[in-house]
Amino acid sequence: MYKQIGAILLIAGTCIGSGMIALPLVLAKIGLIPSVFLMISIWFVMYFTSLINLELSLSAGHGLSLGKLGRLYSGKIAELVGTISLKLLSYSLLAVFIYGGTSILQELIESKLDLNYSFNFLATGFAFISMILLLLPIKWIDYFNRFLFIGLLVVVAVLIIGLNLTIDWFELPLISKQYADLSVWTALIPVVFTSFGFQVIFHTLANYCKMDSKMLKRAFFWGSLIPAFVYIVWTCSILSLVHQANPLFYKEMTSGNAEIGQLIQVLSGIAKWQSLQLLIWAVSLLAIATSVIGVGVGLCDSLKGMLSKKVINLKTRTILASIITIMPAYIVVILVPNAFITVLGFAGMILALIAVLMPVYLFEKMKKDKLHYPELKKNYLIMFAFLVALLVIICEVFNML
Repeated sequence: MYKQIGAILLIAGTCIGSGMIALPLVLAKIGLIPSVFLMISIWFVMYFTSLINLELSLSAGHGLSLGKLGRLYSGKIAELVGTISLKLLSYSLLAVFIYGGTSILQELIESKLDLNYSFNFLATGFAFISMILLLLPIKWIDYFNRFLFIGLLVVVAVLIIGLNLTIDWFELPLISKQYADLSVWTALIPVVFTSFGFQVIFHTLANYCKMDSKMLKRAFFWGSLIPAFVYIVWTCSILSLVHQANPLFYKEMTSGNAEIGQLIQVLSGIAKWQSLQLLIWAVSLLAIATSVIGVGVGLCDSLKGMLSKKVINLKTRTILASIITIMPAYIVVILVPNAFITVLGFAGMILALIAVLMPVYLFEKMKKDKLHYPELKKNYLIMFAFLVALLVIICEVFNML
């Protein structure tokens, strides 16, 4: 039971991060009703496909990364595709988290402390602290993540209650004029899809839960449902509040010209209580921190496995894996400024490949004599998930043109 709670919080913490903060920025273009429908649909797809991923590891008898699963069930080409795709997703997500965290931190320091630090300086500090966290044993990281995530949920609850007291429920942005614009949907679908990106920690949690199929199923159900609920309540609250209190900035959001740090600054300005303003900054930074831990642990654990034959000393291997985990994402943040939504969209395309397309392909290759999850016998659900993943990739390709 204790491990299950830890697994649930680690999954949910991996999801809830920059994606949550960014959702109002992109979903303002379509309004509340289409946004809620889209988030529920994507949650269902991601939970169902998590069962496919779990089935692959359970059938293998050990929690394996996507690359190793590809080698086991298909061959070297599948291993290469799985390994490269998973690493690309992890580094993309970490770049998003470092960029988002730095942007929020910069706005906070400037507005509250009246100090001006460069973006690159703060990004360096953020990356360094992330590396230090990844050096901790998995149990310590689990405990630290629980503390952060429980704090995050409490702060989100208090914040939403406080903000909702100022909302006029008879004046809500239910449907935007742009909801029928196809180009709007192609831009936001990959971003929302990425917000449910917990697939980088499958192998870590499978081993952590001792390959207990029932525990893993409950962990991924609740671990993905909690973010879905938080996303819906958060997005509806923020969009309604900004729409009523700051129509000018809401227009900036619908046109796609708003930055994540600016949104947090606007929310802080709207909040009338000083304590509420601090909560807005706290929830933003906590969300980023839990996501860095979730994604970072999965990637770092994978890298330590890859380095095990070449670097014998455990401490040296852990330090090296920690550096390799954070440095590429940090370099992207420094070299590609103002790329928050762009990187999220790219991550969505990679996520569609590793969360749905690749697992479905490997699932078709494996023997299905005795499935741990009977839901996977429903081929129409597998086909639906497959089509959704293809849609995400097509959307992002269209955005790149």
